Amino acid sequence: MNPAASSDHVAERFYGAARLCNAPGSVVRFQDGSVWNEKQLYARALELNPALAPAYVNLALVLTDGETVLISGAEWDKKLLYTKAIECDPSFAPAYVNLSGLLAPGERADLGASSGGSLDRVGLLLSAIRADPRCAMAYMNLSLALPPHSTVTLPSGGVASSASLLTMACQLEPACATAAPLPAPVVVAAATPRPVMPAPVVRVITPVSHGHGTMMGQGVPLPSLLVGAGPAGASAPLVAKLETTLPQAAEALPAAATAAAAAAAASAGSAVGEEASCKLSL
Repeated sequence: MNPAASSDHVAERFYGAARLCNAPGSVVRFQDGSVWNEKQLYARALELNPALAPAYVNLALVLTDGETVLISGAEWDKKLLYTKAIECDPSFAPAYVNLSGLLAPGERADLGASSGGSLDRVGLLLSAIRADPRCAMAYMNLSLALPPHSTVTLPSGGVASSASLLTMACQLEPACATAAPLPAPVVVAAATPRPVMPAPVVRVITPVSHGHGTMMGQGVPLPSLLVGAGPAGASAPLVAKLETTLPQAAEALPAAATAAAAAAAASAGSAVGEEASCKLSL
């Protein structure tokens, strides 16, 4: 790493490297020869910048149920990671969405007075919608959390049923249509975009290549990364969830990404009514 780079700058570098680990067992090799897996990269990013909310969210998604990770000597589980993400950025909608999916019916999460206090699943999802009115996963999961034949008052003041919430979710993200049949679409107002951090400059190679690879993206002139592959024959696990890239600066996902998300959910055998998780890309 460039010794002149700030801690926050280097943290973004580790975060960007973790985002390259998009297959089980993937690792990243820095030019100094050190090899890092996805969990290690996110943890190091958070040690360097404890306020990097998206890193907490994505690290939680990497963990399996009941698994913990060490950050600066402290042990963290999924709930603690999502709660900390909300503490760092109370306007970060995906953290509310994913934390709500970990709670049992009637269970509450203590977020502290500055982040909404003690909230149940419905309260967390309403907070997500308040933070980002275009968060499709929040509407979809809220429709699943509501008791039958009930309604909920949205932060905008409107009253919505389970069916209308699913319609809103599908309008914002067509991949949500794979979760359940939807009635007529409803137009939802756009949220104010927020800035997105630049992607790092990286050098990528395949397991069989010994060349220099290709340059991707634009970013700060920090040292290049060499990306290695995981174990031979490794494949993505079959999970019944939608794992969507949702940078809030974007108006909507490209059609190709939407189709890919829907295909991934179908091939994973997504069950009707399965809650979704948000995975962030800065």
